[in-house]
Amino acid sequence: MVTVWRVGDGMATVRVVIGDKHVKEALAIAESKETPPGGVHIYSDIEARGLRLVVQKGRAAWVVKYKDWSKVIGFIYPKDQRPITAAGTARAMVPFVKGILDDNPKQLEPWLVARHNGLDNKKALENMRPVVTTWTLQQCADSMIEARTKATAQSPLRKASVDEIKRTMSRPEMKDLVETAAVLLKRGEVEKVRDKIEASSGISAAKKCVSNIRSILNYCCEYKSGDSGLDHKDMWWELLKTDSKIIARTRTPSIVDIVKTLQLAAYYLDHPLPGRVDGKHGVRDNVYAAMWWLILTSQRTSAGLALQKVDFYPDPRDDGFYLAAWDEEAMKGKKTHVLPIPLRVVQHMLPLIEAAQDHGSKWAFPSERGSEDHDICISRTAVRQFIVRLQGRDPLMKGKEAARDLLAEAGVLHWTPHDLRRSITAVMDDNGIPGGASAVLAHEIKLSEHLGEDALTEAQREEWAANRMAKITKLAYGGGTFLKLKKTAMTVWTNAVLDAWEAIQVPREQFLEAAE
Repeated sequence: MVTVWRVGDGMATVRVVIGDKHVKEALAIAESKETPPGGVHIYSDIEARGLRLVVQKGRAAWVVKYKDWSKVIGFIYPKDQRPITAAGTARAMVPFVKGILDDNPKQLEPWLVARHNGLDNKKALENMRPVVTTWTLQQCADSMIEARTKATAQSPLRKASVDEIKRTMSRPEMKDLVETAAVLLKRGEVEKVRDKIEASSGISAAKKCVSNIRSILNYCCEYKSGDSGLDHKDMWWELLKTDSKIIARTRTPSIVDIVKTLQLAAYYLDHPLPGRVDGKHGVRDNVYAAMWWLILTSQRTSAGLALQKVDFYPDPRDDGFYLAAWDEEAMKGKKTHVLPIPLRVVQHMLPLIEAAQDHGSKWAFPSERGSEDHDICISRTAVRQFIVRLQGRDPLMKGKEAARDLLAEAGVLHWTPHDLRRSITAVMDDNGIPGGASAVLAHEIKLSEHLGEDALTEAQREEWAANRMAKITKLAYGGGTFLKLKKTAMTVWTNAVLDAWEAIQVPREQFLEAAE
């Protein structure tokens, strides 16, 4: 065969049926890292029109020239960049490349990704997803949160619900889903993620994942169809379910178990946990204070720790108590909750709350991640995670030889802050106050008033705080809050805990030696 050379614009082009010989020549030139004559050497394939093997200094690439496009589809060199070592392989790709360019040029890159990940030409085309510009699942979630947290929202989201949605979206198992366009999500993919979350975090987390994804997609289908690309023709997400049932927990930590755990926490305020090499103390002041507060009040972690300092103050009608209040937005039952705090508890808690302060936070239990510009309360999982660390079951220590279960060594079974709600119920029953736990736990409170905080100037804040306290006091002594029952129940429960705490201080040194 006669080789035809064309020289122009500093490039040399040879028209041939590209074969092994030319591939070896191209590889040798590229590997030499020398510039070929004319700067670029091109083998133009006679059989597959538009296919070229373009050789430059340190580079030999397969290029498809078609209409106004010149697309690189693979390389001979560097060998680790989408390698195509045979001319026949490159030649077979040409009609697929041209077809994709004719149909939708944006699809070429996804097809090449699939092709170079081991699929053949046809399967790469079949498995290729369309390139879309509609919202990802994350953008859909952000849109829903923004719309449903506005003052004008028809169905507003509570802060706890927003936090739960964000927690779902930030789970590592969700990483690929949140970055995927909502219209490209598949039911099977979501179900796989659901199962992974159930395996790693439990049935409850998996159920919340499914529920949150359904809510997000329903919202965007209803109100943001154009931006999300979703419509009512195929609402597959409504079929998402979980096939597991949450088994009711029966863990009821005894008061002795609770105060033993507190003893360990007190010790590790200024000692590192066993096996840790970072030298950090085992528990921070804010987590220790939060732990005491959850134990003494038995409130849900999300609400109990979201206590503003302005909502914790002396009861103007009873010198023996303070009042602590949570707005309906913080409560699971969406009802404002006011809890009387015995003075003995106040005297115990105030130094702990003071020790937890570090940036003038409005929260009684501020997060160390917060600041003046980003003031947030401690995470609802902080206390539970500390208990897990006490057991050596956290990711840093789990499975390691140096891991120790300090609770088991102290004769304490695993428990979580939520289990305290069964503990207070048991104590109330033992003391003949069967309704006391329900009143303290906000199971029966029915209020319609809202404590709300409007946008205030600094000059208005003092007056606002006084008015807020007056409203809380009025709510506390209203007919529907069972204040007398709450005071009795809180006194019995907190005295039982604090009495046990003081009693166990006698052998404290001996107990703590075991933690060394």
